[in-house]
Amino acid sequence: MSLELTLETILDKYQIMDLSKLPQNMVGPVLMKDEFSYAVVEALARDNPNTFKGVLDRGSYIRVVGERELILNKTTLEEVIGMDVRFPGEVEVRMSAFAGKIIVRGDYIKWHLDL
Repeated sequence: MSLELTLETILDKYQIMDLSKLPQNMVGPVLMKDEFSYAVVEALARDNPNTFKGVLDRGSYIRVVGERELILNKTTLEEVIGMDVRFPGEVEVRMSAFAGKIIVRGDYIKWHLDL
């Protein structure tokens, strides 16, 4: 990994502490806790500066919170992780659920709501 990504660094940067601030139009993946998933969170934060709201620590997993739309680009994830990624497969095996609708392509994953 090109960055030091741990649960602690991700939570320090992105954890949502006030649940009353969760968006009504929430979208995003639920991910297992591992270094790759932390890279996914970092990539989502970079790619979505206006809609990425943070993460919720749920014990055995983390929920990524976005408002209306989140896009994970393969190129950004590879920049964060510092190597080629089998995409979208490496993301899908770590994603147990998601909020919103999902579009999966070879170069991006999009979670969104049609409003």
